[in-house]
Order: sequence, then C-alpha cells, then structure tokens
Amino acid sequence: MMYQKVLAYFSQICAIPHGSFHTQELFLYLTKTLENLGFIVSSDEAYNIYAKKVDSQNTKPVCCLQGHYDMVCVGYAAQNLAIQTYEEDIQGVPYLRAKDSSLGADNGIALACMLALGERMSNFEVLITNNEEVGMLGAKNLHILIESDVLLNLDSEDIHEIVLGCAGGVDINATLHLNPCMKTFDEMFVIRSHGFVGGHSGVDIHKNIPNAIVEFAHFLMDKSVQILALRAGEKRNSIPVGVECVVYGDKDLCAYENAHFSITRIESREHLESLGISIQQTHKVYESKEILLPIIALHSGVYEIESSTKSVVDSLNLSCVHLQDGVLTFELFARANDDTKLVRMQRRIHALLGAFGFGVAYSDFYSAWQRSISDDDALLAILLGLYEANGITPHITQIHAGLECGVLGQRLRELQKPNATKILSIGPTIEFPHSTKERLNLESLRAFVAILQGTLQALGARV
Repeated sequence: MMYQKVLAYFSQICAIPHGSFHTQELFLYLTKTLENLGFIVSSDEAYNIYAKKVDSQNTKPVCCLQGHYDMVCVGYAAQNLAIQTYEEDIQGVPYLRAKDSSLGADNGIALACMLALGERMSNFEVLITNNEEVGMLGAKNLHILIESDVLLNLDSEDIHEIVLGCAGGVDINATLHLNPCMKTFDEMFVIRSHGFVGGHSGVDIHKNIPNAIVEFAHFLMDKSVQILALRAGEKRNSIPVGVECVVYGDKDLCAYENAHFSITRIESREHLESLGISIQQTHKVYESKEILLPIIALHSGVYEIESSTKSVVDSLNLSCVHLQDGVLTFELFARANDDTKLVRMQRRIHALLGAFGFGVAYSDFYSAWQRSISDDDALLAILLGLYEANGITPHITQIHAGLECGVLGQRLRELQKPNATKILSIGPTIEFPHSTKERLNLESLRAFVAILQGTLQALGARV
C-alpha cells in the first residue's frame, strides 16, 4: 500500500540527521535510492537533486514533484541525532510526532512520497532543493532545468489548501556595541525560560503564540539587574522558546521566578563555566534597559490583516537575541505578501532600531509568489476533483509563509526554460512546524498520498 511505503521511507529519512547546512548524508541517501528506483539522477553545485524516470529517452515527464531536504532542527535534532518518531492519538485523530524534537515532516514527508511513488510509477521527475530553511539557498542557486510544464511543490502544510501564492521574506540583522557599566551587585544568577510552545514564524504568526524573547524582556524590565550574557532563540524562521541569561542582581532575585522563568543562583566557578563564561568575562556587565527596551519597542507578530480574507498581509518575527563580548545582536525575519510592503517593513525596522543606535543589515530577500493560474485551469480542475473524491473541499489560497515556488519560477525563466511552468503547492497537514510540538496528521497524509498518485496518473504518468 502506497501510504505504508511513504511512512517506511519517512522512517528511514528520520534516521539520518539533516539540519540545514548538514545535509550531506541525506544527499547521498536520496541520490542512491533514486538511482536504485530507476531514476536518472544529477545535481548542481548547490547540491540540489534532479531525478527523472521515463519509459524512453523521447518521453517527456508529465510533472515535476518538488520539495526540499533540509529541516529546522529543534530539540534532539539540533544535536545532530536521529529522530525517534511515535504515533499519538489526539481526540480520535492519529498524529506522528518526534520525541523531544522537531519532526522534519517539513519537508521530509514530501521526499518520502516521491520515493514511494517512484517504486510504482514512471514518466515524472523530481526536484529536491537544498538549504531551503535558511534563505532558500538551493532554489536561488539552482542550475538545473526541469523538463515538464507542471511543478507541484509539496511543502504546504494544510490538506485543506491548494496554494497559488505565498509571502516574500527578508532576513534582518541588527547589531549594537554596548559600553560596559560599573558593577553594583555581587550576586550572580542564570535565568532560563520554560514552557513556551514556539511554532513557525509564518503560518503560526497569527495565533498570538508568546515569543519567549519578548516575554523575557517584559519579565526582566522592572527588576534591578545588570546583564552579563544572553542567548535567546533557535532559528530565524521559528517563534523562539529558549532564553538563557546570566545577570548580576539583588540577593532576593530568586523570589521573582515564575512558571515561565526560573532563576538560579550561580555559586561556583564550575557552574559559571558550564554556561560558557569564564571568570575573566565576569568583569564586564551591561545595563539591562539598553538591551530590553529595543526588544519591547519592536512589535513581533502580525502587522496587517487583509479585511476580506482575514489573511495575514505582513509580519515580523524577533527570532534570536545574543549578547557576547559587548556586542548585542538581533536576528529578525520579515514577511509580506507583496514586495512593496516588505520594503516598508525594512524601513520601519531600520528607523526604529537605528534610533537605538543599532546598525541594520538585510540579506536573502525573496519576492512574494504571485498567483498565475486561473480558476478554470485544467490542472486545478484535476486537483479539485481528486480532493473531493477523498472527502476534502479545499480552498484556493495564498499563505503567509515562504515557499520556493516564486524563486524557482524566476530561476527557471533565468535558465531560459522554453515553456512557462504552472506551479502549485499542496501538502498534508503539519501542525506546529519548526518546534518540538511538530506533528503530522496521518489521516491527511493518507488522503494526500491518494491525491498525489491520482494527479500523476491523470497527467499521464505510467503505473
């Protein structure tokens, strides 16, 4: 059964660590497995993988299935360890989860689908990009041409959606050099966050999930402390959950701890060094308000909602904050559904943080993917029919997350692909991606596998 084959391949993928920039082992697994399934496989300098399985040299693939093979590692996965999966029943719905780790269903489940389909079907091609989660680096540096005129991106995360557009995004880095202040306290403490859920900084941004960094700033704002070191956040495209801050403060500071922030007195050199701080570094401390005020001034979350569709137009995520050797660094991720609003967001952040003395820089700007498929398109009709046959009435939408579709469409044009490419995005339901709460809805996966197989057959792929 195709569904069981998909789960078996996904289990193999989970056993191979494949966080962004650490994808070499999975690259080898994918290329070898595709070759064993009868695909002709090639790659480019960015380690994007292209594979084609056709009946003869003169056969043109009917469709390109596309996904990425890096993942956002949170929890155990961040330690370059294999992911241990388990099934969990939630109110009668079966889910697949990972033990104390992000699952990597984003986008490992797409790869599993490609491999399972490759066992039984031919006359289609796959494009698997590298390092999508860190600025779509593989897609931006693509030097492979696909042959088919239909590209199905398999990176959407809601079975009830057929996605025809997505937000653009830009990485924002802000840096401030702080002057040390005179130390006025003798007691040293470490403050840590607990119990924050986290989530995807795009598809979950409208849910008002608490940002651990912002909550930490408000928690500490009225406390008399001086900050020695601060490490907060995990990945640029995830809502942060972790904060670790070393401070000097009043001897009674521990009395202020609560359910979200623990405060532990540092009483030994060994404890201090376990936090990555040497005795020599303890002589420089910094005024807490210089660090906390710009965090509080930033609005991390949704900026505008489209009135008719209630969809997010633009947003900002304060992803990571670090203080090391007197240098305070903010990592932010801005998204918007059109480029004009994205540029305005850049200006807004530049003005606000610039007023605090930060230097602000931008990188990895990518444009929003604008819809180019009409309501009466034949491919859309095929998909809608298959969704209905599987008991799902999908809605056509544009999502507030970064998909590679717009970047890939632009790269294919730059590479002078002779024919225009129809691009859509679909996928099973994945909840809380980029967090240790990530879970894959298995009922949606079963339907998705049937829809995907049916789409390839309707387009002319051979079983």
